[in-house]
Amino acid sequence: MAGVNLSCAWRDGFVMDPSKKQRVGYLVWMEGLNLGEFLKQDVEVFSPFTHAEAPGYAEAKLDKSNGKMTCVGVIESFSFNGGVGDPVCISAYISSQNAEVLAAKLKTTVDTNTVKKLAWWICNFDEENKAWYEEAYPIEPTTINGQINASASGSLKITVGQEAEKVAANIDTNVYNLYLEVIPAANSTFAMHFATSAKTKYVRNWGLKVGTNAAAAMG
Repeated sequence: MAGVNLSCAWRDGFVMDPSKKQRVGYLVWMEGLNLGEFLKQDVEVFSPFTHAEAPGYAEAKLDKSNGKMTCVGVIESFSFNGGVGDPVCISAYISSQNAEVLAAKLKTTVDTNTVKKLAWWICNFDEENKAWYEEAYPIEPTTINGQINASASGSLKITVGQEAEKVAANIDTNVYNLYLEVIPAANSTFAMHFATSAKTKYVRNWGLKVGTNAAAAMG
């Protein structure tokens, strides 16, 4: 099964250029690792999504009156190899406050790799149909949960960049890179929406349930 690999114009996600129509993505939710409600939705940006209707993705709280939305970060890349157990891999830029909280957590002994709430919303422009469309988001349920993927040595595949990046040369706002890989929660299934144009959509299933029928029969 073919995978999905989406590169986003992350700086355009922070500072929208009306003359450009490039793919942009938003890390809507990321909570886990016993961080309470972190990471906070503390990034407010303008979205180029201009469809007359509200976004199909319910978690994308887009204010249609001004085009603004609030999120955890702006996505640089999203990838998924297509298998039900393959990790969802996201690289995004987050605030210095969120980066500090997460970096401090990762310097300690992480007592759980659980991700209780993860969501993304990626939009692209369809040149043929001259319309913005929603290219990727979790659809059922609207947020996923699982675990941070781990290497063979057991190290968690989540990192926070130490070097600040400016959102634009003329804007003195620093953000930090967050990279994470998440695998599905045990005995759970999820559905993820994808699209290749404004009119071509498909769904990929993620996760696996084992023994449901046997358990029901025994009950």
